[in-house]
Amino acid sequence: MKINFQSVLNLSKPSMLKNDTKVNYTPNVAFAPIKDSVSFSARGVREINVDEKTAEIVANSLSTSTSGHRATYGSDLFNKDIVELLTVGVGNYAKNKASERGTIPRVVIGGDTRVASRESLPLIKGILSGIGVDVEYITDPVPTPVLALYTQQRDPDIAILLTASHNPWEDGGYNLVTSDGAIAPPEVTKQVANEVVKAAKKGYYLLKTPENKGQIAHVRPYESYKEKIENLDLIDFDNIQDADIKIYYDDLKGTGASTFEKILRDYEIPYSHVYSGKKTGPNPTSTNLQELKDAVKNDQNRMRIGLSNDGDADRFGVIDENGNFITPNDVILLTAYHLNKNKGLGGDIIRSQATSSQLDLFAKQADLDIVQTPVGFKYIAEDIKNLRNMGGDILVAGEESGGLTIGGHIPEKDGIIVLLLMLDLMASEKKPIGKILKDVKQSLGTEFRAEVISKKLNNDADKERIIQEMKDIFEDAKQGDCAFGSFDIDVKKTQDNLDSMERYRKGGDGIKLYFTDGSSVLVRKSGTEPLVKTYIETYADDADVADNNLQELKNLMDDICTI
Repeated sequence: MKINFQSVLNLSKPSMLKNDTKVNYTPNVAFAPIKDSVSFSARGVREINVDEKTAEIVANSLSTSTSGHRATYGSDLFNKDIVELLTVGVGNYAKNKASERGTIPRVVIGGDTRVASRESLPLIKGILSGIGVDVEYITDPVPTPVLALYTQQRDPDIAILLTASHNPWEDGGYNLVTSDGAIAPPEVTKQVANEVVKAAKKGYYLLKTPENKGQIAHVRPYESYKEKIENLDLIDFDNIQDADIKIYYDDLKGTGASTFEKILRDYEIPYSHVYSGKKTGPNPTSTNLQELKDAVKNDQNRMRIGLSNDGDADRFGVIDENGNFITPNDVILLTAYHLNKNKGLGGDIIRSQATSSQLDLFAKQADLDIVQTPVGFKYIAEDIKNLRNMGGDILVAGEESGGLTIGGHIPEKDGIIVLLLMLDLMASEKKPIGKILKDVKQSLGTEFRAEVISKKLNNDADKERIIQEMKDIFEDAKQGDCAFGSFDIDVKKTQDNLDSMERYRKGGDGIKLYFTDGSSVLVRKSGTEPLVKTYIETYADDADVADNNLQELKNLMDDICTI
């Protein structure tokens, strides 16, 4: 079918849509006249200006990171040449997959508000079209969960998501999303990485003639996301409106405002926008949300809350009525509690090994199963998909870094629906969020403490030394020396977890020592930042004992991590 590129077309055209796809998934769609973003040579050949060694580094980053390839924009590892190379690799992957399916290759593209994303997307559009791949281009900055849902509904060969999430503003991020709405698992990223390396070794790629170029459609998927939220039937917007909650929201200059604030406006729920200033990165941490904490604390309304999202709105930040930052671990607990107790839902709880085991206590009370994965939502996503293929589903699945999804929703982090659920929880129980959290934690029947310590170490040798020292401590424990300060290492539980992490990924995911009293320490290298992270948890019947145990473990780990 020939396309008149000067006209606005209905997306029900068979060249771009499956027959069973609703038109209202993609309102305001236009096929754009193709404008070359890449130049033709006389023979339609374009040179790739990335050497093989750099290509291998970038390809390895794409295939092994917990979430795509990230680096400083404009550096040797993330620039227009790197973006071009990665896109050729993705395009070749899409063409291979489309050939197997007997379809026209098609890729969804979109990204966040960063300079790296806004400058790279037009280039990506031109390259893909130039090599014969159809492109569905989300032109406006888009939250990760919105792009993931759109990708799930549209079933392309793959989607390109440009975001460095919560990382520093100067970083660029190149991520892949599969047609099931999840960050691409290793089996996909490795295939794309191979295509990237092959393209670099070849040194060039061929551009199609104008008649054989891929089509380009501009899309705005907000309405499809809003429809999904409505169909889940978990958010009572009328109840939220009647609850008279004073809502303060900070999008940290990311993509959250385009969706979360628009949903509130569409349902006529009042809110106040707070701007916390352009921080080092759009990360909704306690430190970065000081202005939001002050706004909530200074308000006199009993039902008040502060809400925030990171740069691509897949993570969340929540401030209680007293201006206290609620940790992501506790937000995940509140979400599980709300869905189970107030909505009557069940299902497995999936969490990364860095995420609070207080969820295990809740799961035991609610008679639910717990699954533990390595850090990285792509592992959680694979378990969600496997569970659903067997006819089951999750109650919640989350990570302590602020990622969470729920049953019936995309297998990807969604910080927007989390904020809506916090409002729905307050409206359901007619209590401030801090009071609800206190009641839920008391119901677990123990004093629980958790802390994350990050240490920046750009030297790989120093990182490896820390990990190796922890492994040596465990080797001594296996030989009978189980003491770690005043704690005793639980050898069997520690070994079982190491074996489990190894089954998910070769080399495991750091090392987590379990102690006989239920406490634990995990040390691992961050997959997205130059950090070694230590995750400490303690349990006790007495609050002072729990505090003292936490401090002792912090002191012990500080000695190990001091270079």
